[in-house]
Amino acid sequence: MELIHFRILLALKRRGTLNAASESLHLTQSALSHQMKNLEQRLGVVLWRKQGRTLVLTQAGNYLSDVAESVIATVDSAEQHLNLLAAGKTGKLIIGIDCHACYEWFRTLLQPYLQAWPDLAIEVTSRYRFNSFEAIRQYKLDAVLTSDPVFNGVLHYQPLFDFELVLIVARQHRLAGRLSIEPSELQQETILTYPVERERLDMFRKVLQPAGIEPLAHVTVEETDIMLQLAASRRGVCLLPEWLLADKAKNPDVLSLRFKDLPLTKTMYLATRHEDVQLEYIQWLIEHAQAKTIVL
Repeated sequence: MELIHFRILLALKRRGTLNAASESLHLTQSALSHQMKNLEQRLGVVLWRKQGRTLVLTQAGNYLSDVAESVIATVDSAEQHLNLLAAGKTGKLIIGIDCHACYEWFRTLLQPYLQAWPDLAIEVTSRYRFNSFEAIRQYKLDAVLTSDPVFNGVLHYQPLFDFELVLIVARQHRLAGRLSIEPSELQQETILTYPVERERLDMFRKVLQPAGIEPLAHVTVEETDIMLQLAASRRGVCLLPEWLLADKAKNPDVLSLRFKDLPLTKTMYLATRHEDVQLEYIQWLIEHAQAKTIVL
C-alpha cells in the first residue's frame, strides 16, 4: 500500500463521491479508480460499492480508512516538522560551552532565547569541553561557544564580540590602584584558575610562562563566583574576562588590573557546521549575541 491509497480512501470517506474525491486530490476520476482497483486486486477485498451517485465504503474499506486516518496524520505531522526543521524554526539545539566563564555570559542570553524559540529543545553542556571540534563533526553538538577557534575550514566560526582578560584582585590588595603591572609581580601570588591543564590556561601560557614566572601557589576552583570571593578575600588573584565585573554591585570588593604592554584581547565565537549557519534559530543567536552590549 502507498500513501496515495490512504489519501484516496480518506477523500472518498469525507467527500462521498468519486468526482469530489478526485477534485480534492487533483487527480482524474479514471486515475483514482485505476489506483483503487489495483489495490483491491492485490488485497483481494472490495473497498467500496456504489449506491446511486455516492460511494459507500465496505467493512474492509472502513477498516482501512481508519488506518489511513492514523497514517496520514502521522505523515502530515512529520512533513510539517521536517519543513520547520529545514526552515530552522524548530528542532533540538545542543550548545557546548568551551570555557568556564562562557557560562556566565550565556546565562544572560538564555532566557530571551528560550522565550523566542518555545518549540526549540535546547540543551547546554560542557561535556565535550576542549573536544567540541570533533563533537560537532559527529553531530553530538550543534554549536559551541568558544574563544579558542580552530580555523581549518571544517567548521564555521562566527565572531560574536571581543573581550579583554584582566587580573582580578581584592580592593585591599598590594597591587590595587596601579595603572598597570608586570607579570613578574605575580611571582609571590597564589594564582586561582579553573581546573584546566596549564597549557590551556591564558594566565600561564600568555602571562607567566613567557616571562619565566612560577607563582607562589596554584589553586583550582570550579565556580566563578567562588573564585571571585577568594580573590576578594585576598586568597589569590585570577585572570578573567572583564565582563564578569560588569555589574559592580555584585563584586564590590574586587577590581581589575591590566598588564603593561601585554594586551589580552580575545574574541568569542559561535562554532557550527557550515550547513547549519543559516538556520533561523542559529541566526537569531548570532544576531542577538552580537547586538548584546557588555557594559564594563
